[in-house]
Amino acid sequence: MLIILYFNNFMGVVGFLIILIYNIVCMLLITLVIASLTLIERKVLALVQRRVGPFFVGYRGRLQYIADALKLFIKGIIVPDESNKFWFVAMPSFAAAVCYTFWMNSVWGPSVSIFEVEYNIVYATILSILFGYCIMLTGYFSKSKYAFMASIRCGILMLNIEVFLGLLFINLVFLTESFCFAVFVIYQEFFWFVFFFFGLLGMIVITFLLETNRAPFDLAEAESELVAGYTVEYGGFYFALYYLGEYFHLFFFSMVVSLVLLGGWEMPNFLIYLFNSDFVINNILY
Repeated sequence: MLIILYFNNFMGVVGFLIILIYNIVCMLLITLVIASLTLIERKVLALVQRRVGPFFVGYRGRLQYIADALKLFIKGIIVPDESNKFWFVAMPSFAAAVCYTFWMNSVWGPSVSIFEVEYNIVYATILSILFGYCIMLTGYFSKSKYAFMASIRCGILMLNIEVFLGLLFINLVFLTESFCFAVFVIYQEFFWFVFFFFGLLGMIVITFLLETNRAPFDLAEAESELVAGYTVEYGGFYFALYYLGEYFHLFFFSMVVSLVLLGGWEMPNFLIYLFNSDFVINNILY
């Protein structure tokens, strides 16, 4: 009996370590993807503005995001004298933890997720509100007028956005009778929801741009008015955590749009029939 007890304890520890390693690997891969997205964004902006963009680090600048990350992580950390030092240092870590938790809520494929949550939309909404609170408290604990004004603006904006976003998603919830992303994908097996709710797609995308503070809706940052928004007192590693958090938001919400309106991993069945050669020959050519 003692041997069996020790064996069960050992297997429990092994199972915990496997889950922990799996989560760490997933988070590292997601971080790498999101870091590379910053390079893609800068390249696209350079193309639109008819300039070169990142060019010198790596082949045509393809390793620029690695250089940027190293520069941020090796910079010295400056904590303002008037700030609440403990919370000033802790809030970026809390914000990054909330953003990483977003991805534990995501659904990667049929029965593929880091951990299973039945009410995905509710869970994502709660995490988004928590991230908004992190931003508000960041401005408060910085004891900076610019950061405080930006955090108040962001907090008010977040409350309005979450209410509006909930009203948008409630239409799809009534249709599917579920809050689960996987159920949304199953309901789109034959037709994607975007074919019926194209206007809803536009409103959700604009709302997500508002929530992620992307131009032209960067009201929480507003560089021309509030210097650098709620992160004005941050630099180096802590600024990188907030910077990654914003891109985590952006990437996660892109996945949400794909799951709830664009079929997720499901291709509409009518496309399969449309590209079937026998169907085309028998019903279109003749």
